[in-house]
Amino acid sequence: MHVIRAGLRTGARLLVCTALLVGLVGTAPASAVSTATTTEALNVRSGPGTTYRVLGTLRDGQRVTTLSTSGGWTRIEFRDAKAYVAAKYLRTTAATPVVATPSVAAGSLRATTTAVNVRTGAGTSHAVLRVLAGGTRVTMTGRTADGFAEVVLGSRKGWVASTYLKATTGVPAVVGTRVATAALDIRSTAADEYTRIAEVKKGTKLSITGAVANGRAQVVYAKAARWVTAKYLAAPTADQPAVPGLPRVTGTRYATATLDIRSTSADSYTAVGEVPRGTALSITGVVVDGRMQIIWNKAARWVTAKYLATSRPSVDNGAGAGVERGLKPNAVKVHRAARLQFPQITTYYGVRADSIPDHPSGRALDLMIPSYTSSGGKALGGEVAAWARTNARALGIQYVIWNQRIWNIQRDKEGWRPMADRGGDSANHKNHVHITVYG
Repeated sequence: MHVIRAGLRTGARLLVCTALLVGLVGTAPASAVSTATTTEALNVRSGPGTTYRVLGTLRDGQRVTTLSTSGGWTRIEFRDAKAYVAAKYLRTTAATPVVATPSVAAGSLRATTTAVNVRTGAGTSHAVLRVLAGGTRVTMTGRTADGFAEVVLGSRKGWVASTYLKATTGVPAVVGTRVATAALDIRSTAADEYTRIAEVKKGTKLSITGAVANGRAQVVYAKAARWVTAKYLAAPTADQPAVPGLPRVTGTRYATATLDIRSTSADSYTAVGEVPRGTALSITGVVVDGRMQIIWNKAARWVTAKYLATSRPSVDNGAGAGVERGLKPNAVKVHRAARLQFPQITTYYGVRADSIPDHPSGRALDLMIPSYTSSGGKALGGEVAAWARTNARALGIQYVIWNQRIWNIQRDKEGWRPMADRGGDSANHKNHVHITVYG
């Protein structure tokens, strides 16, 4: 150890201090990650010595990321922990600079550019959770490290090499459900500055994507990626807020057309479900802005009052030509082919009022599945959907929706893609197969 004595002149002291500083800087570790290759199979241990627990093994010729070496033992990255191997069995390779990983926004979407491993950590030494096919869309958590980005994998998360991800568009996949423990703003972004899209009541079920940013959780709301304050969400299995008392039912009315079940009586609303013509609805007698309040699925909802009648309307079940009135030629072709192929289906819906133009324009058919909640009904629905996909080119079919999944002829290679929860069996296409044709 060098001692700088008080008697040194100012210039000498400056030279000695500078020399010491240079020496310290020269011995500081480089900000780079080293790699090494094993020269034979060897044990990986929890500490620097043969008395420590064996965590696993490395094969001969395996590359590892090394962190430091001391006393004949090298500290390495191994799976989700820091571990040690005997240094004499490693051959050092050239140092690799730390990879600068581009930042990604939490909740944004990426698509894999090829088949790629999803790992438990940010590095190739971590275990592989699964392999994603090329073109798979994933939701980003916003975390990045060493050339890897964290993605949502259903109920868990994993890491993918950023170089195999590209930006894409669409709505993130839903990975679960949470319940609002207070009235919540539906926010346009996770930032402090946001646009208020809507407000949901305490007890509302929300579809989450697994992405969280700035204390806000991403949800899929009205077919779009939105955000809510995460601390006001609870798992559905937890004790739920008490449900407020419902208005008294004063009578029954019947839908004279297919109707949206609306969250509010206002012009801006969420479609929480859909009911076909002829459905009996329990009314409360309250009318606001031309909408009638009803009790539906144990909640107060609203429908357009002018499409309600005191008696059940007749329903054209498609057995004759009535259902084909106003249909485009391709839709007529689908109707006639389906009646021959599936005589057990007796109810079809064609032209009707709807916010989406397919039905009003005559390009869509709904094939209602009898006893759709039974195993036989579910099997029939699946058979009809598969038949429509197989014969799409011959019948001029553009896309098919069944059981909350959609297939589009233009994206045939992606197969059946999941859809967000729209609130009910009809809206989620569980009681019918929807077919839209080219005009």
